Order: sequence, then structure tokens, then C-alpha cells
Amino acid sequence: MQHLQHALTPTHLDRPHWLLFALIALGTLAQTRVCLYLAQLTSIAPNSWRQRLKRFRQQPFPQQTRFPALLRLVVEWVRLPQVFLALDATTLGNRWTVLALGVVVHHHTIPIAWKVVRDNTKGAWLPMCEAMRALLRGALPKSIPVYVLTDRGLWSPELFGAIVRNGWHPLMRINAQGDFRPLWGRRARALVALCPARAGQQVVLAGEAFRYRLRCRLVVFWGAGAQDVWYLLTDLPARAVCGSWYGYRMWMEQGFRWHGAWVFWVALVSCGFGGGYGLGVVGVCVGVFVGGA
Repeated sequence: MQHLQHALTPTHLDRPHWLLFALIALGTLAQTRVCLYLAQLTSIAPNSWRQRLKRFRQQPFPQQTRFPALLRLVVEWVRLPQVFLALDATTLGNRWTVLALGVVVHHHTIPIAWKVVRDNTKGAWLPMCEAMRALLRGALPKSIPVYVLTDRGLWSPELFGAIVRNGWHPLMRINAQGDFRPLWGRRARALVALCPARAGQQVVLAGEAFRYRLRCRLVVFWGAGAQDVWYLLTDLPARAVCGSWYGYRMWMEQGFRWHGAWVFWVALVSCGFGGGYGLGVVGVCVGVFVGGA
């Protein structure tokens, strides 16, 4: 909690402790079960606990303070020598879309930054991605390498450049229909023509991607027993990159399945649909270990 104390009121400090205690005891943060459990431990009725937690969620907590502190908190708790961040968009029914950035660890993802919009909201993802990236600039020491994993739907040369300017390393999957011009070639070649000869291999080439003249390295990874080949763009040298790292991005999807409505509850109330923050990600962080990640 020391990373967040400068932004916390006494109420902010008290409520997370009760929530974490309930999470450890119950293995869940389902609101009804938590309120009933806390009522048995205290002289406070379940409905009173429900109202207290509701008011707690609605208390303001600025993003500029929250997101960098959460990233530092997670990295310190888990003692990560290197950090893999997964950037992904997921939906809650047909009502909300959540753009989330999370630390992937222990086969789950701990969300540390997010943006929630209504599902029918028009607009591009790029400004939202860059806004989250800018908030997290300088949050970690330069000695800790940070790798950002994105799926094909979030690929853009602008986001690639923004990640690099943060001092981080992008590992962005792209569609197989594109072209790439290796440094040793005069003409661009179809990506599929650069595929390894057989599964269990990877190819790393320096050159320019697509028509954007983006100087980068192409990683073509065909995992053993896999049907799909991954085409990835990065700024890392060939000896410092492994295409299998991209598989960690799948932990974002696993994390959302495990965290379930709790992650959406935290996100919705903290990003404009409720106006506050309940420090729920601290509970999620502990829950990764409690849940047998």
C-alpha cells in the first residue's frame, strides 16, 4: 500500500484491508458473499456493508496518481526482473468495451491501466492507447526491460513508435497479408514467403514494414504443434527476442475469464461511469496468488 498512501484517505486505507481479508478467506469478491461474511465479523449489517462499499467505489482517485503507482506496486509485489504488458480490448455484453493494459504473470493478468467506453462509441483506439502509455512513462526504472504485447486489431505504426519512445519494447502481431522489405532486399516480399520451413522455428529479419517505411525487425514464429504462424514487429535485436513471448498475451484473456465481473466492476466505476476507484486491483493482485494462478 505504500505506493498508494499519498493518494489515499483513511477510508481508502480501511476498506481495501477488509476486501483483501474477505478475498483471502472466501477466494472470491462476489459482493453479496463479501457483505455477508464481513457482517459476521463485525457489528455492521450486510446492507450497511453494501452501502459502504458502494460509497467507497464512488470516491475519486486521479488516474495520473493511480496507474503508475499500480504498475510499481505489482512489479514490486511479484518481484519481476522483466515486465510483459498485454494491451487488449474486451467487451462486457453489448454495453461496454474495456481497453486494458495489464501485467501478465502466473498465467493471469493484473490490470494496471484501462479505459472504458460504451460499446457503440465512435472513435479510434490509438488516442486511448497513447494516453495510457503517456501516464505510465517513467513509472519503472530503466534497468527493468518492459515488453508490450498487442494483437492484430491494435497494430499501428504510431503506437509502435509511442511504445519505443517510452523506453519499452513493442511485440505487435500483424496480419499475414502484409509485406516486408528486408535490409538485404530491394523489393518488399509477402510475409508468408518469409515463414520458417517447419514448425518449431523462428525467423528474425531487420528491414521496413509495409508501406509505412517503419524501420523494425520482423519476427516470424511458428510454434511446435501450432497451426498459425505469428508475424510480429519489434525493435529488439535478433538475439534478444523470442517469438514465443507473444503467447503471454493470451493470459490477458485468461485473466478476464478468471477475474470476471470484478475487473469490469473496478473498471466501470473508475473510468467515468461512477466517478471513483475502489482499489480493487490491489485485491485482484492478491487474488492471482489466492486463486492458484
